[in-house]
Amino acid sequence: MFKIVYKKMLITIFFSISSYACAGEYQNKCDGNSVISQTNCIKKENLSLQSQLNLQNNKKQNDYSKWLGDLKIKCEGKVNYSSGGGVGLIKEQCYNDEYKNRIKYLNDKIKQKQKNSDGLEITNLPYNSQDHVNCLLKNNKKSCGKINLINITELSEVYNFIDESNGASVIFPETESGVILIASPSSSDSGGVLINLISINTLGLIKQVSLDASKNVLISNNYEISYIKNGKLLKINLNKNGEFVSK
Repeated sequence: MFKIVYKKMLITIFFSISSYACAGEYQNKCDGNSVISQTNCIKKENLSLQSQLNLQNNKKQNDYSKWLGDLKIKCEGKVNYSSGGGVGLIKEQCYNDEYKNRIKYLNDKIKQKQKNSDGLEITNLPYNSQDHVNCLLKNNKKSCGKINLINITELSEVYNFIDESNGASVIFPETESGVILIASPSSSDSGGVLINLISINTLGLIKQVSLDASKNVLISNNYEISYIKNGKLLKINLNKNGEFVSK
C-alpha cells in the first residue's frame, strides 16, 4: 500500500514540475502568476492556431482524420497519466506544440510542388480561369505563381483522352472520393477561349463540360464551379461520382 501511494506522489511531483517547466516556453506570451492564468493564456493562443489551421484547409487534407486521432490520443493521454493542478497546462501546451507543428507541416507542403498519384504537379484550389489564361497567353508572373501549368503532351501521355490540340493545362487535388479534375483550355469556334473541365472518377469514367473563359470561371475549395452564361451567374458542383451537377 505504501509503495502505491509513494509511486502516485512521485508521478504527481514529476508532472507538476514538468508543467511549470513547460510553461517557461511561453513566458514571453503567457507569463502569469499562476498555473491557471498561464493555462488560460495558452488556451487563447490555441484558438488562434486553430483558426490558422482552418485557413490552411487543414480539414480538407487527406490525412486530417488520422492527424486528429493521433493528436487526441497524444494530448488527452497526458491527462490520463497526470494529476495535480498542472494537468490542464500540460494538455494545452501539448495541443499548442502539435498545432504549431501542423502549421509548419502545411506551410512546407505548400512551398513544395505537390504531385498527384500519377506524378503530375497539382494546382491548389481555389482556381480562377483568368490566372490560367493570363499565364498562358501573357506569361503574367503573378498569375503564373498561382498555378502549375502542365504541358499538354505530358498530360496526354498520362491521360490519353485529353485533346492534344488543347493548351497547357492544370490538374487539381483529388476530391475526398478520389475524383480527378483537370482544367484544359482550348479555342472556341468564335476564336475565344474555353476552359474544358474534365473529371475522372475511381472507376475511370470520364465527364467533361466546356465553359466560356471570357467571363471568368471560378472553382472554390469545395469544387463548386461558378461561371457566366447569357449574363447570368450559374453554379455547378462536382459530385462524388465525378459528375457535373447544376445547382
